[in-house]
Amino acid sequence: MLAPDAWMGGNFLSEVQLSLWNPVSLANYVLVSVLPDLAVAATLVKTEFLVLLAIGTYLLAREYGANRGAAAAVATALPFSGYTLFFDASAWVAGLIGFAWLPWVWWAARRVGTGRSNPLLLLVLGYLGMSVGSPYGALGIVVILLGVAVELLVRKNWPGLVRVVVTGAIVGMSTLVVYLPLLGSSAVTWRTDSKLDNNGFLVPALSDLFGLSAPTFQAQLESWQGTEAFTFPITYLAWFVAPLIPWLKWSELRTRARDYLGLFIFGTVYVLFTIGPSNMGMFRWPARLVEYVYLPVVVLFAVVLTKGLHKTAARNRAIISGVIVLAGFYLSWASQPHSFQYHVGAAVGVGILLTAFLFATRRAPKYAALVLVVGTAGVLGFQLIHYKGNNNVNPWNFPHDVSAMQDRFDHRYEGSTLLVADTGVLAKNTGGVSPEQSWRDGLFGAQWEVAGVQALNSYTGLGYTTFSDALCMNYYGGVCPGAFDRIWQATSSKVDVPLADALRLETVVVANGYLDGPTTAPDGWSEKERTKAVTVLHRDAPLAWAGGRLSYAAPGVEVQEDKATGAEGETSKYTGSGTVLYAALAWPGWTATVDGKSVEVKQGPAGLIQLDLPAAKDGGSTVVLDFQPPGLSLGWKVTLVAVVLGLGFAVLVFVRERRRRVVVE
Repeated sequence: MLAPDAWMGGNFLSEVQLSLWNPVSLANYVLVSVLPDLAVAATLVKTEFLVLLAIGTYLLAREYGANRGAAAAVATALPFSGYTLFFDASAWVAGLIGFAWLPWVWWAARRVGTGRSNPLLLLVLGYLGMSVGSPYGALGIVVILLGVAVELLVRKNWPGLVRVVVTGAIVGMSTLVVYLPLLGSSAVTWRTDSKLDNNGFLVPALSDLFGLSAPTFQAQLESWQGTEAFTFPITYLAWFVAPLIPWLKWSELRTRARDYLGLFIFGTVYVLFTIGPSNMGMFRWPARLVEYVYLPVVVLFAVVLTKGLHKTAARNRAIISGVIVLAGFYLSWASQPHSFQYHVGAAVGVGILLTAFLFATRRAPKYAALVLVVGTAGVLGFQLIHYKGNNNVNPWNFPHDVSAMQDRFDHRYEGSTLLVADTGVLAKNTGGVSPEQSWRDGLFGAQWEVAGVQALNSYTGLGYTTFSDALCMNYYGGVCPGAFDRIWQATSSKVDVPLADALRLETVVVANGYLDGPTTAPDGWSEKERTKAVTVLHRDAPLAWAGGRLSYAAPGVEVQEDKATGAEGETSKYTGSGTVLYAALAWPGWTATVDGKSVEVKQGPAGLIQLDLPAAKDGGSTVVLDFQPPGLSLGWKVTLVAVVLGLGFAVLVFVRERRRRVVVE
């Protein structure tokens, strides 16, 4: 649950999107750990959740009354929509995982509410969706349950409403164990800012959603490179949704509106969120919610498509469809005028596919849905000719052969290692960002762990404010040039040792040309290696107190022994009294005792664990450091109560339904 040697990225339990309590995610971690290639592993996991999303969307559409063909068409299209494919499946897989569970939870909630499934189904799927740890997915589940509850309320289905509300509450209880450690740790992290603000960052305009059926429309949003067109069609949904609007029998939604209230509520809420402020507490960057808008859209589309197409006024409807296709072409051209021929090709392709579908509905109806599915594949192939990927998020191009990475790094960088670099300088030194160039001598994010290097640089979604300020380290482990000078300076007036000693650094890797002057080794360090990209410095003498994390003891403290006890513990024996530091971040949850009596764990220089030890007893005293994630104990107790309540409620509903059937018979 905590890996102190991973520093800012090591508080695994508080990094809730790592899904440590989700059995499906845990199974995937086991799978990934035995695969020799990270690219293969990533592709397998992402494909798994894209398929899961497709099947869930199919079931949800069928649940609302769509036929098999229409449900299959939209279920095939949604995973290949612009945001889901190019953003979530490309860069933010935690978002994909959280989103993929939503249609399953929705399907289960509807079935439980209408009495066709036992609450156990919603308990299991609700827990799987909530325990992913995605705040967006968790909020989505809340809105889903609200929508289904309203559907049941207007129908005065009181037993169904009780089943959904009680089951939803139990699901929420069961996942407190997931979120409480985050809440308990947030005070020392970057995640303390809960402001309501709009800086325009990744905020789509309502007009951007009008490009949902234009395969080449690249919306222009404020992103990491400023305001520019995205390198992929971020608001694209499916080629057939908008052009078929004139042909569909929309009266179905008016005559049976209360049957679809959950879809209307969910869609309305997420349209407002998507075009709303850029920051709403922990929720930021509304473009992430485009796919949430599209989920109810495709289900409603499938339901209406199931009722068939209008056969009257075919000419007028065809003209309107043509205007919609041309409008999509114009939006695409206006955003990216230099790709004129590509936009023309997309518009012509959509027109041909639309004609083929309309022809199939009249002459061969059983093949009509197949035209939609094949058309989705064809449009995707056309898009991939032009769009090479999501280059708005850093195209890392990391190495992916695990054994090659370990062979390259493990023997070179010994002990605790700090890379003084950022992405751009490594690429500049080596001529480009590629596994064969930039990453031969340095890595970022979680890649260090794969390579077997104990690096201070790590990926984190939380951060640790004091530590990141001390080394000016960002979320993926990049640091500023000034970090090199800081590590040789005294940590504070009270702790007069260099920060490098307090951190127990043994290797420092510096990108060539990153500092104002040459990279020179300070006293006690030597240059071990110099390549085209980096200079490697190594400590000359071994660190004191080998086998533990103790890094500093005040002159009045004589340390007799120090050793790490497992991944999260530490035991030290000492005489005297005074301040000591441990080379581990003082996350909330650390406790310390001296001879069984509690001692305050303070946040020392750079966020390190600092203890002010009392006078030792005759013969020496023993310090015991231990870690228990904040909120974990309470979370587990509530979860166990939720399991008991959930099983009891499921049995109660089962028994009552069985008795009711017996009475009816």
